[in-house]
Amino acid sequence: MFRLSDRLAGGTVLLGGIVLLAGTAFIDINELQSDLTARFFPTLVSLGLIFCGALLAARPSERLLTSSLGALFNQRALISAALFLIYCLTFRYVDFRLSTALFVFGVMWVLGARRPLELVLTPVLVSASVFILFRFAFSVLLPVWI
Repeated sequence: MFRLSDRLAGGTVLLGGIVLLAGTAFIDINELQSDLTARFFPTLVSLGLIFCGALLAARPSERLLTSSLGALFNQRALISAALFLIYCLTFRYVDFRLSTALFVFGVMWVLGARRPLELVLTPVLVSASVFILFRFAFSVLLPVWI
């Protein structure tokens, strides 16, 4: 039972990376675009997942499977995963800045952040920073209402 935990997690991450990499082939791109295409970041993420999953599976720790699964299925992790799923499913329909700020706020609250200034500033700054980075540095259009 030793080492099964990391091998299972590594194999799952590796498989997820391979599926994501295969899925990037279906992302439409503009052939006239001279800078980074819409496939660049998903491809980069999938290659990172493949590398990390292979590394985890090849060099596992001595952790038991039950101790790893316990951490995955605690209440905070499940609520955070549910918030991420909602964020992903509504991404196309809700303004990026609003949905990202609400997602960051929700995850911060679930993880125990309670300082008012932190709960107000962090989501707004994260949302604005990511929007500016993608919109102006990478020329990637994100869903906006205004």
